[in-house]
Amino acid sequence: MINIDTFLEIGDQHKVCEDYIVSGVDPVPYIILSDGCSTANNSEMGSRLLCHLAKQYLKYNADQVIDYWNLGHWVIYNAEQTIRQLGLSRTCLTATLIVAYQIEDNVRIMMYGDGSYITVAKSGIINITTVEYTNNAPYYLVYLIDQYREDLYHKAGNMKTVTTYYEDGSESKEEFAYDHALEYGVNTKVYPNLLIASDGIDSFLKKDGSSTIHLRAENIIHPCVAFKNMKGEFLKRRLNKQMKVYNKEGITHFDDLSVGAFIDEVVQWTLLM
Repeated sequence: MINIDTFLEIGDQHKVCEDYIVSGVDPVPYIILSDGCSTANNSEMGSRLLCHLAKQYLKYNADQVIDYWNLGHWVIYNAEQTIRQLGLSRTCLTATLIVAYQIEDNVRIMMYGDGSYITVAKSGIINITTVEYTNNAPYYLVYLIDQYREDLYHKAGNMKTVTTYYEDGSESKEEFAYDHALEYGVNTKVYPNLLIASDGIDSFLKKDGSSTIHLRAENIIHPCVAFKNMKGEFLKRRLNKQMKVYNKEGITHFDDLSVGAFIDEVVQWTLLM
């Protein structure tokens, strides 16, 4: 049985939370998150629109193999129609999007922009795959409907880098064109715990006397996935508790943080016994 839960918290350097996350089980278990660009006006509205439109797309298409670009185009074109009715500029749609949904024993992950997904194997080994872009400038879906900004982005020569951090401290890197489709499949019987996260997962800072140390996901993730109870709001309980611990240790995240988790309760329980 797959349980899902989400966590959302504003960054300590933000006045408005521009991340957003939704989840559900109809028609399939899914988690969808978006991270609005902090330099774009009303991007918190854009991130919400992208999430709910992606949810609508899943509602009518989850019974078939979903094409990465069909989903992306449908979401952003419908988002543009919506913001016109609201009198908002299309720049509010400057937001990333991660869509993850379960089909049988597999979770498919589609990433439009930066962010991470984290797998916890039956053995307890944790691997983290992170997508980053040149100059911290993600390729947003809104560029598909904004030719001027698309051209500027193309001329800048941006690339995307996918880095996987392994439990043993090693890592692997791959570089792709900025518009390369990124989709992954994760078997929940092999990896009973799977998380997706916005780039806020890499924004933790630790105050150490007069200096500040930057902590990435691999530095803070282990206690965040130490679930003792997989029922109900298992992720909220764990992360709310862990954030209090981190705050006492002088550790905070400066960027907004959204995290969603799929957990195969049967496999996880077997692992803990």
